[in-house]
Amino acid sequence: MTDAPILDPVHEVTDLENADDFTKKHTPVVTLEPAGDGAVRVTVEVGHLVAHPNLPDHFIQWIALYAGGSEVARFELSAVATAPVVSAVLVVDGGTVLRAVASCNLHGLWAGEAVV
Repeated sequence: MTDAPILDPVHEVTDLENADDFTKKHTPVVTLEPAGDGAVRVTVEVGHLVAHPNLPDHFIQWIALYAGGSEVARFELSAVATAPVVSAVLVVDGGTVLRAVASCNLHGLWAGEAVV
């Protein structure tokens, strides 16, 4: 169960490299690599720069991936047993904005982006 408010705003980070550790551990990092035939492998990791806790009372509940504003994938995670790292292979046009939103059960929603 979440302790974060239901209508919690999404935390947007513009300069992750210079952010504090609290922000670094919550912001999803989106990386891209070619997957052949015009596809791209999108990997989203929460805690890439500073590890996020994965405890029964503090964990990443889910990660959603959006392409051009439409949700294309959602990954439900459980405490302790799953790491907050997910990937999907997408076929999208160059210039498409890929946005990941992650939900921490204590600290709400956090977003990160990459452009294909």
